[in-house]
Amino acid sequence: MKLHRFLATPLLIAAVACGSAAAAPASRTVDLGEKDAGSTVQVRAGDTLRVQLIESFPVPRSSLVWDVTSTDPAVLAVVKADRTPQVRSGPGGTDTYIALLRAAGAGRATLTAHEARSCEARAKQSCPDRNFTITVVVSG
Repeated sequence: MKLHRFLATPLLIAAVACGSAAAAPASRTVDLGEKDAGSTVQVRAGDTLRVQLIESFPVPRSSLVWDVTSTDPAVLAVVKADRTPQVRSGPGGTDTYIALLRAAGAGRATLTAHEARSCEARAKQSCPDRNFTITVVVSG
């Protein structure tokens, strides 16, 4: 009788282990920046994308500031955007724009980063805005 219990215990443990669901992979944070312009990134639903871009303020009334958007918030949703405190170096300064986006659901979305420029004493044509995109593919 003790032998039956001894043999039955490993079989019971194996049966329970086989019937249990596999643990879902942990969500992760993917860091992106201007270096990723034009690329395609693959993530899983629940992952976070952190976009970090340097902004500059070279002289008074001149700036280069970023904004990040998504073409499909059901796939890729902007959660938060913030800027670090400005660091002064000489007459100008810099800060870092940080946008957090959540991979919300399966599909494809385009992350667009738009840099608005303002230039002191220069016509807008000689100081154009810039844009870049990153394609994000989210698996369920």
